[in-house]
Amino acid sequence: MPKIQRGQPIHRSDIRQTKALGQVFLNTDWPVKKIVEQVKSLGIQAVIEIGPGNGILTFALADAGISVTAIEKDNRFAERLHHLTSNDTKTNIEVINTDVLEFDLGSWIEKMKKSGTKIAVLGNIPYNISTPIIMWMLPHLGLLTAGIFMVQLEFAQRIVSSPDSKSYGSLSVFCQLRSICEFNFEVGKSCFTPIPKVDSAVITMKPRSAPVASNKLLQYTETVCRIAFTLRRKKLRNGVKPFMAKLKEEDSPIDLNRRAETLSPGEFVDLAAFLFSDKLS
Repeated sequence: MPKIQRGQPIHRSDIRQTKALGQVFLNTDWPVKKIVEQVKSLGIQAVIEIGPGNGILTFALADAGISVTAIEKDNRFAERLHHLTSNDTKTNIEVINTDVLEFDLGSWIEKMKKSGTKIAVLGNIPYNISTPIIMWMLPHLGLLTAGIFMVQLEFAQRIVSSPDSKSYGSLSVFCQLRSICEFNFEVGKSCFTPIPKVDSAVITMKPRSAPVASNKLLQYTETVCRIAFTLRRKKLRNGVKPFMAKLKEEDSPIDLNRRAETLSPGEFVDLAAFLFSDKLS
């Protein structure tokens, strides 16, 4: 899809973004409309919005009948959203002034699920903490309808990339084992203020209908994967050597002459099951 589409310009507030928080805000509304369409198409009724900033997406979601819990770390924008929601009598927006990584997502999900609500986590997330946010959300994804995120284009490509591609790495494996990852559309850097150095993209992560493996095996898989990609230019045997004390290389389901970037997520699971068989039985 094209990086830039026509849309209505967005009115800016007089609050200046904080560089340390990675704040870049949309200056056109077409990506917002597409995200709202995506939310509605999935039947989602309530969302956690990460880093609402000026509230462009927040109010678009609320106007579409979606309940929004907006998590904003910057107290200036949190206060502004409180003011706007009280003046606009928006009863389906709750603003919480905290760091999203300190927010108890599990408790929020439990509360929403009691009423049978279809829920999601979404947002235009800061480039500098994209990985921690994804890893914060992933363990809960099975109870969500989706995670929908606007992220740096390169980061989006890492999440959805396939083996043997330059962007394929441990993050690709972690995400693809725990979710179905979809690349939705690109958003050019000129669509933001201030203009960042890179383009962005919107991705959707949906829970798998059935787990690829037990949670314990997935954790071991992530351990193996992390070590293997740390030594991605070396053969697998170099990374897994510490786990091979009582095992024979010829019994491995994966050829240890291969390199990490050639293994599919499923092959990493097979390798971890072999290496940690004594701990899984």
